[in-house]
Amino acid sequence: MTNLEFNHISYSISYKELVSMWVDLYFGTENIVVIYDPVNHIKYLRNLDIELDEINLYEGKILAVHVVDVADAILLCGEIDHTCGPYAEVWSMGEYITDNIEK
Repeated sequence: MTNLEFNHISYSISYKELVSMWVDLYFGTENIVVIYDPVNHIKYLRNLDIELDEINLYEGKILAVHVVDVADAILLCGEIDHTCGPYAEVWSMGEYITDNIEK
């Protein structure tokens, strides 16, 4: 391995930061449930009757489920058990509300 000598700055960006910016940009006035790593939980999500985009799902790392009411988002998120299913978050009007991990 060689030492690269050039001036640079590196930044670490978390999923939380990326999702926050993405939600603000595309869903800032809506209610969504953000589901992480849907590819590894397809059967689980289908059992919850969550609509899956078969064409783009295998490239996605995050699934956005748009709902009309924030109460519906919270209800759906509560139905997703993080111990056997994916991690999920509720976002409303561009703001993080809650997730499916008991605190």
